[in-house]
Amino acid sequence: MNCGNISNNLVLAACANSLAAIEADIVLINYDDVDRSASTVNDGVLSSLVLKSSTYGYRYTSHKNAFEATVALNKGTYINSFVHGAVVRVFTKTQKAKDELNKLANGKVIAIVKNSDSQNDETKYEVYGWENGLVMSDLQAASTDADGVLYTFNLSSDDNARESQLPLSYYSTSLSATETALEALIYTPTP
Repeated sequence: MNCGNISNNLVLAACANSLAAIEADIVLINYDDVDRSASTVNDGVLSSLVLKSSTYGYRYTSHKNAFEATVALNKGTYINSFVHGAVVRVFTKTQKAKDELNKLANGKVIAIVKNSDSQNDETKYEVYGWENGLVMSDLQAASTDADGVLYTFNLSSDDNARESQLPLSYYSTSLSATETALEALIYTPTP
């Protein structure tokens, strides 16, 4: 069986510069909180993301360039796969932050990142770990970091649970509709 036949012509350059960076605004959702049967994925695009009742996504924000998203091809003997990842730098030491990092160390999440590149609305947001989730693969706390980074943690596909494709695009009918849908998923504390 050949699963890799290409089928489209592609233009792989644009007149404007593309930015590989992501915004310092990432949404993490507990993997088990996603209602996959009610969510809609077609041709690599997640157009409807539904969470189970009384569950939310959580926004993590930081300084510009503090977050990175990564994808690497894992060359297999029989089937290739992809390792999705995110690097998050933390500049504040609070008990609340430490408590959440402790939970992340034992959890599994999906990550929705916002790309800095604004050339294509359909790929402005991407979902890392949709199929199998991301787990914390590393956490470092160096008290001598000159840039003020207190913690750096990595989320990554587990060795036995890689993804079958690049991160899904998250896009509903328009960019503004996508952002409205995403905001509706994020936990907002009541005053």
